[in-house]
Amino acid sequence: MDIFEQYLGLWGVDVAVKKLRPHAKFELTNTTFTKWDDPTGTQPPTWEEINEQIEKDKAQWDTLHT
Repeated sequence: MDIFEQYLGLWGVDVAVKKLRPHAKFELTNTTFTKWDDPTGTQPPTWEEINEQIEKDKAQWDTLHT
């Protein structure tokens, strides 16, 4: 099990990016990727993808705690 899947109560940009691109090393300044290194060759996720992942994580948390 991935470390981020163990922390279901965590959500945010960093967590979303690591879930979407688990092998990537990155740095962000505001909404700009200032460093991107992914050995698999993938590009950074779009902000739409990131926001969708955050909403998915929040919904999963809400489902487990309602």
